[in-house]
Amino acid sequence: MDTLDLEKISIVSTNLAELREYFIKILAKAGKPALIITFNLEFFRNALINEEFNSICKQAELVLPDGISITHFLKLKYKKNINRVTGNDLFELILSLSSDIPLRIAFVGSSKKVISELTAKISSLYPNCRIAAAISPPYNFELDKDENNSVLEELIKVKPDVLFLALGNPRQELWLDKHKDQIGARINIGVGAVFDFYTGNKKRSPLIFQKLSLEWAWRLLQEPKRLYKRYLIQGIPFFLRKAIQIIFKNDI
Repeated sequence: MDTLDLEKISIVSTNLAELREYFIKILAKAGKPALIITFNLEFFRNALINEEFNSICKQAELVLPDGISITHFLKLKYKKNINRVTGNDLFELILSLSSDIPLRIAFVGSSKKVISELTAKISSLYPNCRIAAAISPPYNFELDKDENNSVLEELIKVKPDVLFLALGNPRQELWLDKHKDQIGARINIGVGAVFDFYTGNKKRSPLIFQKLSLEWAWRLLQEPKRLYKRYLIQGIPFFLRKAIQIIFKNDI
């Protein structure tokens, strides 16, 4: 594993085989709960405008290059090819570990329909995976003390080895960082829309879009009203500014 940096945030260049061995070692020993972050362009932009999230990224156990924009930045800065590790890749990798080692996994976030379909699919494909909790909390539950405590108490009670939280960035990372020590899961990962993709409630981009690094464009076509601001107004200008900064100053 190589460690590279963008704006003093350490990003690990690795592959799924190395990550598999890494997670097996983490799960096999006692230690502090690990926060894993899959870092894309939106995460990077948020890290530069949200001081708390920036600090969390700098202290996380692993920050992995999810978005193609992040791998481009690292390639420009370090003149080397970087492997992407997407949230979807990480999700399926950890599920696959349950075939070899006993795992208690908790899933929090998304709708009741998606959570129901998620647990049914995982139970079918990974019969050795023990689903410790599958919770669909109310929207913005973390802002309501009673709702937040209800989710927290259930997770503490079931003692998961792995916790997947699907709230979107930076809400999921802020919540995990605040509560991971109370819950005690060895691996904690914010997964955004992964539950929706895994169950087919949202379609992943066709292979041609993936090969051309245009997955963001596919998502924009699927949800233009929700995503146009993120990608067209915020994302593209931010990407261009940072790319120019690297090319001409190499100081990020």
